[in-house]
Amino acid sequence: MSTVDTIRNLRIALTDVPRNLDPYQSNTLHIHTVMWPIYEPLFDIGHDGQLIPRLATHWDVLNRLEYRFHLRTGVGFHGNGGQFDANAVVQNLLRAKSQRSSFRERILAGLIEDLRAEPEGTVWIRLRYPKPELLFLALMTSDKGKTPLGTGSFELLKEGGLVLKRNDNYYLPQQGNLDQISFIDVSGTDPIEALKRLELDFIRDVDPDRVAEIPDGQLHSARPFGLHYLGFNLNGSIFREREAREAFRDVIDFTRIQSDTGLEPAKGPIPPGIEAYDPTLSTRREHLPDARRTLKRACGQSPITLLFNENSYYGLDLAKCIEADLAASDVNVKRDAKQSSSELVDLLQRLKEQGGEHGNYVFIYNWYSILPAAEIFLRPLFERGMPDNLTDYKELGTLFKDGESGISEKELIKRYRDAQRRIVHDVPAIFLGYSKIRYSAQSEKVTGLKLNVQSFPVDRYVGVDVHP
Repeated sequence: MSTVDTIRNLRIALTDVPRNLDPYQSNTLHIHTVMWPIYEPLFDIGHDGQLIPRLATHWDVLNRLEYRFHLRTGVGFHGNGGQFDANAVVQNLLRAKSQRSSFRERILAGLIEDLRAEPEGTVWIRLRYPKPELLFLALMTSDKGKTPLGTGSFELLKEGGLVLKRNDNYYLPQQGNLDQISFIDVSGTDPIEALKRLELDFIRDVDPDRVAEIPDGQLHSARPFGLHYLGFNLNGSIFREREAREAFRDVIDFTRIQSDTGLEPAKGPIPPGIEAYDPTLSTRREHLPDARRTLKRACGQSPITLLFNENSYYGLDLAKCIEADLAASDVNVKRDAKQSSSELVDLLQRLKEQGGEHGNYVFIYNWYSILPAAEIFLRPLFERGMPDNLTDYKELGTLFKDGESGISEKELIKRYRDAQRRIVHDVPAIFLGYSKIRYSAQSEKVTGLKLNVQSFPVDRYVGVDVHP
């Protein structure tokens, strides 16, 4: 048997090929599928939101805003990236505070008031408000290579590639037998059929319509924190007016959406199980005749472009529902399907940068978080200036002002609730539903795969085996 034949290779389906593996610049879940075993935070997040030690072995709670993290020793970055230590933590967090080019960096910048590396190899951090779990957003990197280097259980086999090799210097015992992980671009193919032919070993997202084709022992399910929404181009000639956005919302048949997709009815931007979720909010009134007339009057003969990723969870189903509701209101709608989240986001960001006057468009998007944190669903999507604020909504302003300190938990919840009430009132987006369940599938050759709420391996592939 050749050496190639003996390599234990886990082949993972990928529908969105990353162009950038910098964890602060790459944001879609598909890209995180590649990054998950490469980079690590100080702690991981468990199914119930508890903090699980990772690069920090433990931490001291000095008071509600100050923490001392005790770091693992003998940990190195991949390749020539050097040692992981307290200085590396400080450098990563200072980078986030200074660059602020991604939602991760902006949240960390607003969260961290002060920090320092201490002589005993610990890191002291003072926060502006009591949300230490948000430090999970800081993935530790070394910038000594062209591609950022991590500390994870796998590293890039070669720069720019989609194959990872086992990190033989990993600080935890590699309990599985994997030698490498290969990410297979399945766009334009049928990944379920490839799984049946044993050409794939793991599909992170399985369409609910295909679940019946997966044997019970090969199917995984999780209850994610996920929001599906329709966003408006707030700079276009039609949807800059709230009356038109409200009319659009009120012609949507939410009952059919829930029936066709299985999504849970949405009350606002924050899903259930997350702090500040408000079940008393109401975001919809269904099929009002005056709403149809108002929307038709606002649109006139102008076509509305409906942008969406047809390969995302429920993307095509939601687009069909919305298209039917617009047609019933005699609104001219043009569906424009993209093949990946990156393609959709790139287009929306270009349109936003051009000032938004290049067409009256709406878009369907979903947003997931491993963290049960209200801030993750409010700030990236709706705070002024955030790169993931694809509607370009400006009325929320900023939840936290520079220089603020000592914000209480009570004040935090008040701000989160006030923010979501304002968002619901202003209608920069229509909240179509919350995810009830997410499905993943493995081949019959795989054992030891345990997934978290985002369908990522809990142990970052340390315990996964692929059998011949």
